[in-house]
Amino acid sequence: MKKVLLAVLVTATLLVSLTATVSAAPPDDNPGKGPPELERVDFIHYAADFAPGKPTGTPGKGPGGGNGDKDEAPIDHYKLSKLMLTDTAKYYIDTSGSGVANSKAIIAITESFEAWDDITTAYDDNGGLFSYAGAPPSAAGRIQDNTNTVSWGTLDAGILAVATMWYYPGKPPKGIIEFDVVFNTLYSWGIDPDGEGSLTISVYDIQNIATHEAGHPVGLNDLYEEKYLELTMYGYSDAGETYKHSLESGDRLGAQALYGAP
Repeated sequence: MKKVLLAVLVTATLLVSLTATVSAAPPDDNPGKGPPELERVDFIHYAADFAPGKPTGTPGKGPGGGNGDKDEAPIDHYKLSKLMLTDTAKYYIDTSGSGVANSKAIIAITESFEAWDDITTAYDDNGGLFSYAGAPPSAAGRIQDNTNTVSWGTLDAGILAVATMWYYPGKPPKGIIEFDVVFNTLYSWGIDPDGEGSLTISVYDIQNIATHEAGHPVGLNDLYEEKYLELTMYGYSDAGETYKHSLESGDRLGAQALYGAP
């Protein structure tokens, strides 16, 4: 996806360029008083051997909405976060700290984002849901700096990655202004050479986790109940695991509920 996202937020006296964010103007609930402050939510992806009371919902702000069918097959389930992209999102990648060759890590991550682009035609006139833009223009990490980034940093033990979203308050679905994804440097990362999972890789596979993380700016919540473990949005992962590379029906149905099917 090659198009560049440009969003402009205007107040009475200030023009702020958001060339690396998703286009979403703040709600005009208080005309003349400037835009409301951004809100933030963190989505936490746990190591499978770390179970803090086996959470059953997304750590962060508020519940999401599901497909409402309690009797559906687990593989068809999804849970919406009530956030979504409102245009093509330009994102940057910093592989420092990954322990993996830069070019290989970038390929794995961009393929993860493209997995979601492939199941909808949303914003195709601008390049689709996501557009890779190279190395970040400033420091990466969970910093609200109007730049969508994927990077590595130190997180708490038991956490493989965190996806952070910023958005304006208002009625859902709320447009994502910025997202950052951080992988935990406390864990070893790699790339499975043939997709055979634990037969050929014993560390955490970048594409496996990145495909899950990309689902959050798409607008999907984590699923922590074990019956959903085959879904990409299941919120636990093992070393050597690769099945999250591809999306299952629930993952696809959730994204298409927001953006439509091809």
